Amino acid sequence: MKILLIDDEESIRRLVASLMADAGHTFLYAEDGFKALSVVEDDCPALIIMDVMMPRMDGFTACREIRKRGIAVPVIFLSAKGDIVDKGVGFEAGGDDYIVKPFDPRELLMHIEAHLRRAQMAPMGIVEQDTVLHAGHFVLDTGRFRATKDGEVLSLTVKEFRILHALAGNPGMVLSREQLVEAAWGKEFVGETSSITVFIKKLREKIEDDPSNPCIIQTVWGLGYRFEPEQDD
Repeated sequence: MKILLIDDEESIRRLVASLMADAGHTFLYAEDGFKALSVVEDDCPALIIMDVMMPRMDGFTACREIRKRGIAVPVIFLSAKGDIVDKGVGFEAGGDDYIVKPFDPRELLMHIEAHLRRAQMAPMGIVEQDTVLHAGHFVLDTGRFRATKDGEVLSLTVKEFRILHALAGNPGMVLSREQLVEAAWGKEFVGETSSITVFIKKLREKIEDDPSNPCIIQTVWGLGYRFEPEQDD
């Protein structure tokens, strides 16, 4: 697997390069967010490890730009700041994970391997799907983790893509929070299902004409959520 590190610290570069070589992954490197955009487009990494504080373009900005381009590979942020506000900004920018410096290399590798396993899993485990799913105005390409609405690329994180794919792949069916958690995190995930509410809110902000009055992702109180694809008039 190609793993891209975006960090201007030489010591981090050497550490991660050695870690990836030992794990059998191909190591890619960019020293700032601006250069990373070209590497992401040209080399298509399977996962990105990104420092937050970098020259020219910081990690949060770079992640937002990557998501705008429809690239939904997992992003792990590295930062010396570990407060909840900073982590919140990272997740809002489209990050999937957050590790505080200094870190144990073994912990970083465990996070990397976990994200790679989940990225290789089918985006949802409810019904079999084709590589490209068409649902109303939406097209979801599972091979590229890329979603469009009316031809416009949607800026989705990996988990948002998986949740949307699970719903769109079962139009009209009510999927429970547990089913959507399994779609986003995998069968091995154990935890609260309340976070699904946050992801549904973010999805609605990105795909609904009026997020406060959603028509595409509908809430079925006490049961879960249902996808109703928009049809051409």
